[in-house]
Amino acid sequence: MRTTTPLLPVLFATAVTARLARRVAPDTVTHAFETVGLPVPLIVDDAVFAPPAGAGAEVPAGLLVWAAGLRQAGAARVRVEPVHPSLPLRVPRMDRAGRRATARASARTHALCVVEDDAGTALAVVALGSEGDATAVPCAPAVYAPVDDVSPAEASRRLRESVMRALAAVEAQPLEGVRDLPWRDWQADLSGDHDDTRHTALAALTGDHDTARSLHTALHVHGSLSALQVPAQTGGDAVGPALAAVHAAAARVLTTLTRQ
Repeated sequence: MRTTTPLLPVLFATAVTARLARRVAPDTVTHAFETVGLPVPLIVDDAVFAPPAGAGAEVPAGLLVWAAGLRQAGAARVRVEPVHPSLPLRVPRMDRAGRRATARASARTHALCVVEDDAGTALAVVALGSEGDATAVPCAPAVYAPVDDVSPAEASRRLRESVMRALAAVEAQPLEGVRDLPWRDWQADLSGDHDDTRHTALAALTGDHDTARSLHTALHVHGSLSALQVPAQTGGDAVGPALAAVHAAAARVLTTLTRQ
């Protein structure tokens, strides 16, 4: 099974949110990307905040300069929205040009970023390319109000429990490809049994190792299970529902914890 992870969108979202909140220094943002060997994103196209459409930074613009422009435009945070056919689509509606501009990136990372104002109203959708190239496109001003909204702590707890149930189901009914996933590593990560140095980049941006641990595990679960077209129909009546539940829990963690 090919595994991809939305690490770049998660780092992008947490970095921009941290800068908007003035929670971290600019050097901390740069170091976070360097720590995991990823390029610091460059915004190459911005039809929302950049002139003449908005009062933000001219593009192309580095992440730090662009984030400063977002603050002037009233942005408060950036959240990650996982993208997969089996998950609810919570990315705000875009026009045809916007969907075309974000399609390739969302197919590669299985995630898009949504810029919000303080009230949770979507201001733009951002797609991250493989080289850290970012594109911001207009979207409908949808307010973030999911019916299954939970606290960050509850989202993390549900992910931990769903990983344990999925591990038990997979061990009881081994399935090629699924049984080889690092279920026990994920369980250990969420239990705090692994060294936090593996989550250094995220912890530096979130300021909290528990949050970083949950995000790190969730992005790997989402990336791994996104290789399955329909997790709920994989492995029969026992394994399928367990896979669907853990995938949904991981998606909820990615969105909920990046909004902090």
